[in-house]
Amino acid sequence: MNRILIKCPNTGKMIYTGYSMDPQTFEASPIEEMDPVECPACHQMHRWSKRDARFERDPNE
Repeated sequence: MNRILIKCPNTGKMIYTGYSMDPQTFEASPIEEMDPVECPACHQMHRWSKRDARFERDPNE
């Protein structure tokens, strides 16, 4: 499974959204805009969409 990351617009750091799935399932999903995520880098809420997502292999697998 892959973790879904987005880039914090304030710090530029990649942050984990709390979602994990394979890229094919994510792309097939009809949802375009995801729930906001609280950023551990700047402590603000960030809205994000599919086009913002990047994938990372889950280090716990």
